[in-house]
Amino acid sequence: ISTTIMTEANDFKDDVLIKQAPRSPTDFCQEYVDPRYWNPETPGFEIIDWERWEAQNPSPPKIFNPPQRKNLKGFKSAPLWYTNRSCYFQPFAWMCNSCLTPKTKKERISNGDELFKQLLNSDTTSPHAPTALRDHLLWTDQNIAPETLLALGSWAWRPQTNESRVIGVGTLKYGWTNNPTAFGLLFAKNNGTAFSVVQMSPDGKWILINGINGPGKEGELRSSLWIYVVQEGDVFKTPEGGIIDFVKPGDLCRLTWSNDDPYVCDNSELKYMYFPRRVVSLDEHGDLVKNSPHFDDLLRRATAKQDKCCETCCYTCACCMTPEERFDYTNAFISDTQIFAVAPTPPPVELIDRL
Repeated sequence: ISTTIMTEANDFKDDVLIKQAPRSPTDFCQEYVDPRYWNPETPGFEIIDWERWEAQNPSPPKIFNPPQRKNLKGFKSAPLWYTNRSCYFQPFAWMCNSCLTPKTKKERISNGDELFKQLLNSDTTSPHAPTALRDHLLWTDQNIAPETLLALGSWAWRPQTNESRVIGVGTLKYGWTNNPTAFGLLFAKNNGTAFSVVQMSPDGKWILINGINGPGKEGELRSSLWIYVVQEGDVFKTPEGGIIDFVKPGDLCRLTWSNDDPYVCDNSELKYMYFPRRVVSLDEHGDLVKNSPHFDDLLRRATAKQDKCCETCCYTCACCMTPEERFDYTNAFISDTQIFAVAPTPPPVELIDRL
């Protein structure tokens, strides 16, 4: 970005902040009002040519057989350090949470609405977030990363224009929960300074989230995560032929084909897939609504008693399990306790629309 454009953007930002008084710039995550994050020069990042994307007829597989189900293989995955309730390095990890990560709050999924009120509320939800993401708390079911709940509506958002542009900037630090395991704490620490920039197709069917380490030319493109908004007529099935009936039009499907080339969409190269589930939403009055069966499944897995004690040597080892069995065991139980940081109020759209 030229010095002139940067100066004009900063002058406009200052004017808006004055008009928004008594609010100060410290009310917002500073990166959310930084023009560089809305116009990244990160190597590998590009504004999507949506005609080129649509010309490839991208479509998620209709048979849900997540590739990550085969990832937990080999000797390194025999110790159960990666499970949602892993006991490895406890109680050290639990005791050192506040000094290891920026996510210092802890709350239980089973403790009424306490966790959900802090993650999802009208004060920290941008009215300009895409409808598919706004006012929803998502559960990353079938994800093997040590993260559970996320509220993407709390990021900074601005409307799409006739020309493609970045419409959202966010960080995994806020409104994004992790397990209080050693793996979860390390994951939270490593991603505490990571930011994501979001683009959306003109028809609203596709959302691209690029993870970046720095918005400048010295930065690094970390990931390219696609979200498909399920359409009328879409039917997803299990490998056995059963219909996945909880996936409805308007729901989400998260996909990764390539972290380097955003135009790769050949399903033979698919690396990751799951359905983020809307466990809790805000109604028109800003009140929490728990969505069945998603919330019921979340609570059941958070409070279920672990089994296979002998088979896993007291939940420490899965040397006799196949990669698929390790994946299924990991996803059968999630941590009731979650660590997180409350999201700040998103900046007003007038502040970021021209950045």
